[in-house]
Amino acid sequence: MEPTPLVTIILTAFNQSPFIEQTLESIKNQGYPNLEVFIIDNGSTDNTKQRITGWLEKNSPDFNASTFFRQETMPYCKSFNQVFLKSKGKFLIDLSGDDVLLPGHISSSVSKLQQSIGAAVCFSDVLMVYSNGKEKTFYKRTPDGHLNQKVKIGDVYSSLVQRNIISSVSLVFDASIFTKVGGYDESLAYEDFDIMVRLARNYQFVFSNHIGVKKRIHSKSFAAGQYQPKKSKMLPSTLKVCQKIKTMNRRPKEDKALIKRVLFEAKHALWSANFESARGFVSLAKALGAKGLKMSLYDSWASMKMDISGLYLLFKKINPR
Repeated sequence: MEPTPLVTIILTAFNQSPFIEQTLESIKNQGYPNLEVFIIDNGSTDNTKQRITGWLEKNSPDFNASTFFRQETMPYCKSFNQVFLKSKGKFLIDLSGDDVLLPGHISSSVSKLQQSIGAAVCFSDVLMVYSNGKEKTFYKRTPDGHLNQKVKIGDVYSSLVQRNIISSVSLVFDASIFTKVGGYDESLAYEDFDIMVRLARNYQFVFSNHIGVKKRIHSKSFAAGQYQPKKSKMLPSTLKVCQKIKTMNRRPKEDKALIKRVLFEAKHALWSANFESARGFVSLAKALGAKGLKMSLYDSWASMKMDISGLYLLFKKINPR
């Protein structure tokens, strides 16, 4: 077993100048001796590019990276896949320009993957930092930091279909398996839900009990647009992934898990007045055999197109988490 196999980090930044230098420092401070780093500025309109080049100049020649400065913004999944084709690492990390790798994350994750032959992914805990200054870990922990909940591992397919049980920013992929499943789906606006369920369909997931990444939750983050009122770019992709899951499901319990996910997404699509997506989720729920009062309510709401997105925005402002 190679003690420090090559790990590829593909760092994508877009208008993240306040954070990008800390992200780069976090890679350097990993102390992992066998990295290849690719940095993409995906058409930023602020000074992210200048901060990247300045940081690299200060840290040369100790820190080597290949850079891609795009003149125009490219769809995320396509951009990532293009750069991934140039990589040679045994393991792979997809890192955002506003997130931070915490000390030891790479070595701990790689060690766990090496102990777990055939696993597609290692995931860990994540420290979520909110714009109001509050912090919490993705998984419940005691005040002294000990894990205080059961974490699903192994076959996580049904659990992932039903709800978000893993914070995707912590993922460390087996690069060969990532290649085998075709990388990211370039028809989607975002990548994590889809790649996780596709990998989980046929491969095991392993967990390393450490807090590996600091994830910033703020209004300009890509995930903040998931339920953007009336014009979400992400909900149509979520619908497409759910439709794909229906074709991947093999057991009735998996359809039940998908119904729960679809009704959850339908609720938020309706509250945020994304009615075209809402109708798609309602239609999919019907095809899966969903019934009951909630289903009837969502069906009627989607037909009437009753817009209460103002209340939804107010609620999200009061309770941003």
